[in-house]
Amino acid sequence: MLKVALTHDIDRTSKTYQYLTHFIKALIKKDFKSAIYHLSTYNNRNSVYWNFDEIMSIENYYGVKSTFFFLIESIPLKIIDYKTWQLAIGRYDIYEPRIVDIIRYLDNNGWEIGLHGSYRSFKSLDLLNHEKRTLEEIVGHKIIGIRQHYLNLSESSWIIQQNAGFLYDTSFGYNDKIGFKDDIISAFRPNNNEFTVFPMAIMDFCYLNTSNRIDKLKKIIGKIIANRSVLVINWHNNVYNEKEYPGYRNAYVEIIEICKSYDAFFDTLQNFYYDSDVEKGNY
Repeated sequence: MLKVALTHDIDRTSKTYQYLTHFIKALIKKDFKSAIYHLSTYNNRNSVYWNFDEIMSIENYYGVKSTFFFLIESIPLKIIDYKTWQLAIGRYDIYEPRIVDIIRYLDNNGWEIGLHGSYRSFKSLDLLNHEKRTLEEIVGHKIIGIRQHYLNLSESSWIIQQNAGFLYDTSFGYNDKIGFKDDIISAFRPNNNEFTVFPMAIMDFCYLNTSNRIDKLKKIIGKIIANRSVLVINWHNNVYNEKEYPGYRNAYVEIIEICKSYDAFFDTLQNFYYDSDVEKGNY
């Protein structure tokens, strides 16, 4: 049986500096129609990336549930360090009322809430502990799953995650192509205990930039079935805005429908963690 875990990294919930950078890029390309659009999004910047209703509508239509990973970023902005700009500018406050409300709504209606570990947390137990406790205070129960921002991992990350109380991680994958990193298909236990890693096989940007993507998706599905593993798919919340990310919403639906054609079973990663039929080996 094909088993599928749909997931969403929640990096941004509002469009902030992006309206200006996208406007400039469009001008450089002399795409004036797009430039005008991006400049106009300043007036509805709080709704452009707020696509939770769209995601829930799609998943309710197909009778599936997914896992949402929420980010609690704390990296300081350093004007002289460009790398911090994208991480620090425009990030959301996890305590913002509408974010608290959507987290609790998702959690109360069958979706799973996980932590999207902040940029530096992959090497900091203190940060992970703080972020995990913060999210748990909002949902009112333990959080067992994590995916690190930018898929950051070090040799000690899985030990740190385990020590913070997580039961699974799903950061192991590519951020530039689809497929299986290091040819590892099955979920595995890197610490030789119950802590489990679910490899991520498909991310939105990678999938849309893949030639013959349907054929490659079907090959990935075949390997997942053969190895009794779980197909983990990651679709960011902002890409459901068709004006800015044309084709991404339809590609998400495309994947669901193709998986449905294999009589796939969809569930949250939390439930797959407890599924004894999912093959889990040692790394």
